[in-house]
Amino acid sequence: MRVNLTIILLACIASLSGQNVKVTKHYEITPSVGQSAFYPILSPDGNRIVYTSENFSGLKSYDFASGKNQIITTAEGAGFDPIFSTDGSTVYYRPQSIINGRVHRSLKEYNLIEKAEKQLIAPTRDLKRPVAISGGMEVVADNKLMKSTGSQISGNYVYSIIKEGKIIVCDGKNTRILRPYGDKVESYLWTAVSPDGSKIVTYAIGVGTVVLDMQGNILAELGDYESPTWYGNDFVAAMKATDDGHQFTSSKIVLLDCNSKQVHDLTSPSEMGMNPSASAEAGRIVYSTVEGKLFMLELNVTK
Repeated sequence: MRVNLTIILLACIASLSGQNVKVTKHYEITPSVGQSAFYPILSPDGNRIVYTSENFSGLKSYDFASGKNQIITTAEGAGFDPIFSTDGSTVYYRPQSIINGRVHRSLKEYNLIEKAEKQLIAPTRDLKRPVAISGGMEVVADNKLMKSTGSQISGNYVYSIIKEGKIIVCDGKNTRILRPYGDKVESYLWTAVSPDGSKIVTYAIGVGTVVLDMQGNILAELGDYESPTWYGNDFVAAMKATDDGHQFTSSKIVLLDCNSKQVHDLTSPSEMGMNPSASAEAGRIVYSTVEGKLFMLELNVTK
């Protein structure tokens, strides 16, 4: 009986401790020798990235199989939060321009296969980050939820309003406001819906990375980790950085288990890894360093 109880207890402990995460490969993928690259975004299938400069000027793509670099645009601000289409063939980005002394952003798409660019939304003051959906993308512009031709509204578009302490959820018919911490949190950053549409991850300033349900209820507080991004539906890739008030002194990439709250260190703090982008489908995470180098992590996640 004691043996059986011990086995049961060990099984319970194993189930509570979360899943095992192992880094199987870790290597540099900086496209051009001697040139810096920042803020990589990984395609859904993990076969290519887009990346930009330190100040988000310009946007390039890099295909791992062919080793080819492709200039998408040299426009200012184009490298800030671009996204891939669900099939990885198209990139959506928001170059900025100054009109009457004020910053405006337009929305453009670039087909990587045809090497063709098209403007979808003219420069405007209010343009949120687009989200890839089947057949195209959806985006909020001038307080309206829009979609590209041939696509369908996902029903779960979210964005946050800085300094207003709000997360906005749009379903194509109605809009609702989430305030999970009330007046205690002034801003939410890096807000995104999980791939299955059931949860939201965000960085609540003063609290850290948190996971919410679609009604704004707090499911998990994962700690003071920045730049969270979904890795499947149960994990979040993020960074843990320290600074001396003037510059970063350390930064590491971690994988956070939303269920067990276990923290898996993927890189060491001295490597200065930042701004992860992930594809659970490919088992890959890419990130940049403060020196402008790009790296790939290949993972094996098991129970």
